[in-house]
Amino acid sequence: MSRNASVLLILLAIATLALVAYPALVVSQSVNPQLSMVIQDIRKAESAGAERGEMQRLIDQMNSVSQLQDQMQNLSPQDVEKRAQLLGEINSTLSSIDAEANQLETIAAQRTYVGHVIAYSSGVVGAVIGTVAYYYGVLLYRRYRIKRTFQMKIIPK
Repeated sequence: MSRNASVLLILLAIATLALVAYPALVVSQSVNPQLSMVIQDIRKAESAGAERGEMQRLIDQMNSVSQLQDQMQNLSPQDVEKRAQLLGEINSTLSSIDAEANQLETIAAQRTYVGHVIAYSSGVVGAVIGTVAYYYGVLLYRRYRIKRTFQMKIIPK
């Protein structure tokens, strides 16, 4: 009975792992290709190490694009001129966001790189200072021991 229960638990665990590890298929809505490219560039800037204030500026601009798209969807089909104007505004805003995101990614990557270089070089300097301090500490200790040895007096019994 115990063997059957353990086999059942193992099979149940394998089935659970298979269900958890199986990737889910997600169907997305159709998105403007320029919008998806801008979103990818914003994510790259964030992963490169952009700061919160810098990302907030990009997010605010993306929110304004979203508002413009909402306005465009609420227009009647007869408002072709207004629709074309909003579409041009959306495209120009997306272009400026894309350029700013690419620039921000470059700046953030450089900032992150400089931070890593400073951290690693300070670690190397600390290790060198520690090694030199240890060497001179051991050297002074040996001199002290030698000096103490020669200062010893031999007392006959």
